[in-house]
Amino acid sequence: MKHKIAWILSLAIVLCTGLLGMYNGITEWGEGVTAAQVSVTVGVILYGVFGLITAYGLFRRRRWSVGTAIAWGVAVAYVPGAAIIAYGGDEGFVSSAIAASLGSALIALGVVWTAKVTSVGQEPRPG
Repeated sequence: MKHKIAWILSLAIVLCTGLLGMYNGITEWGEGVTAAQVSVTVGVILYGVFGLITAYGLFRRRRWSVGTAIAWGVAVAYVPGAAIIAYGGDEGFVSSAIAASLGSALIALGVVWTAKVTSVGQEPRPG
């Protein structure tokens, strides 16, 4: 039962971040002034793409979804901390950036764990 709950929550998280990442990344493209701001937008697009791919893999319970969940997790952990530094100016504290990225990384770790324990191994066919 706990794996099913984790699966549903993880699927909701990657699907929502995937859709929002794609929408926000596309609508905010070109608004970044500095390299750090552009990197945040690229990160948003990446977690959008990997979120949607991971959602499909989780839904189908595919083993490869572990890899895409890791890629999604790296992007989703990078963006909040980088955004605080890139857009925060003098108000962007490093401790806030670390806390934001660490919190996101912990959620991502849960999604990666869920992908690992709920995916079905794809055995090679005897040939």
